[in-house]
Order: sequence, then structure tokens, then C-alpha cells
Amino acid sequence: MLDLTAIQLFCDLVETRSFSRTAERFFVSQSAVSQRIRVLERELKQSLLERSKGKSRVVTTPAGQLLYEQGKRLLQDATELEAQVRGLSEVIAGEVRVATVYSVGLHALPGRLKPFLRENPQVNVHLEYSQTGKVYQDVLSGGVDVGIVACPAPRTGIEIIPFGEERMAVICPPEHPFAQRKSLALTDLEDEPFLAFADSIPTRKLIDQRLAEHGVSVRIVMAFDNIETIKNLVEIGSGVAIVPEETAHKEVNEGSLVVVPLNEKDVFLRPAGVVVRERGTRRAAVRAFIEAIRSHDN
Repeated sequence: MLDLTAIQLFCDLVETRSFSRTAERFFVSQSAVSQRIRVLERELKQSLLERSKGKSRVVTTPAGQLLYEQGKRLLQDATELEAQVRGLSEVIAGEVRVATVYSVGLHALPGRLKPFLRENPQVNVHLEYSQTGKVYQDVLSGGVDVGIVACPAPRTGIEIIPFGEERMAVICPPEHPFAQRKSLALTDLEDEPFLAFADSIPTRKLIDQRLAEHGVSVRIVMAFDNIETIKNLVEIGSGVAIVPEETAHKEVNEGSLVVVPLNEKDVFLRPAGVVVRERGTRRAAVRAFIEAIRSHDN
């Protein structure tokens, strides 16, 4: 069986392209590094490095490149496994840094967050609101442990953990003719003054796609990246909007907005998801937080 330390040494050599630097990092001599590589080659019965006169640079053979790529994954898996096993006896405590968008964080998150904090009093959740693109950036950079977004999309280095879907509906002020309707078709919105999400918001892309599928063209009067601003302008009669139904519960209870469902043929859902760094090592508190968010409705 291959030695993980030898694989780690080989991967480091490929990345540094320097026997001397790798030797320094592993506190061994350069000759010891060369010897470990030759032992690997004998075990695998493959040459891992190109060796020719006049070549001082470290260059991998096809077998060496394969070992590097798969070896990195193996080392990451081993690190994750160690963290999980240690986590069985690890106290769930500390800070969990979370970045989310307004429309999910203000409405879908509280119901999941309260029971988690009640069950884990030693955990402090630091929550910040941001735009979708920055949520992904902060997750990748390690600025936050967890991101929570609507309409999560695949990105390099990101793992997506779906946790729910929200029913989309039309909102309007009580005096609007739509307020008397039991349901609406998307075609009812044709040429209607419409308050939209900004182009950069994934929810906007989802709504545009559904409208286009039904051949509907709305008259966008304004677009915003904040759902609270959209609701405020709908309240004063600037237009109607399509939002996740549960985001308007407060205004419906206050009588300032009416939620009109879309009919069965036209109704659609907005997915939400947790985003984390792919294959990243996660502390016990972070793992517990993700599980609480993911399993809330299950």
C-alpha cells in the first residue's frame, strides 16, 4: 500500500518544482527526497519524473501527473476523514461564519437557525448579508465557513448542498385588481408594471426564464438587488412583483400586501442551497450547522 507521506512529498515536489524546497519543508536532505521518489516508482513500476541530461526542472511523466492529481484528492479525503473521526468526540462550540442573501437569510433561515442555537448554546453564528457573487467569493477565499444562496449554481471549487424550495407568487397592494383574484396565470402579467430583481440576481434569471417560456413580456419599471426594497415599492403601488411567497408573510399580516398564487400550470419553485468549499475540512460546529439547515424540513 502506498505511503501517504510519500504521496504528500511527491505532490509538494510537483508544486514547488524544487528538490531543495521540498527537502526543507519535510526536514530531510535532497537525497532523501530523491530516494523516496525512487521507492514510489519501484512500488508503482512507473517512472514519475522526466529525467534527462540538461533538465533541472521537475517535470512529471503522464504517470506522475496522474499520481499528483489523484494523490491530492486522496490527501484531502484523508484529512477530511481524520477531522470527521476526531469530531465524534469534539465539542460542538465556537463560531460559524455565514454569508447569505437577503431573500433567504431574512425569511428562510430564522426558522432553521433558532432550534440549532437552542440545541448548541456554545456555538456563535456570525451572519452577514451580501450579494450572491460575493457569497461565493467569500466561501472560496475562506472568509466565511458557509454560504446560503438562492438558485445555487455549480462553480469550480464549490460544493452545493440543497436544502429547500420556495413557492413563487405574485404580490400586489390591496387596492390592485389582482388582489381580488384567487390565482393568476403568468400571462396575466403581460405589459403589467413590474418591479424586478436586478440582472445579477439568480432569482431574476429564474423569473425571466419562466416568463419567456410562457411568452410573457412584463414592463419592468425598476430593478433592485434587495427584496425588501421591491416589497416597499409594491406597497405604494409602483407595480407588482414575483417573489418567494413566504417572504411577504409579514406584510400580508399587516394588510399592506396581498399574495396571489400562480395557478397550477404556471407555479414554479425557487431552490435554495448551502454552498461550501469542495473537499474543505470543516469543524464540528460547521458540520452541525450545515446538517441542521439541510435537515430542517426532512
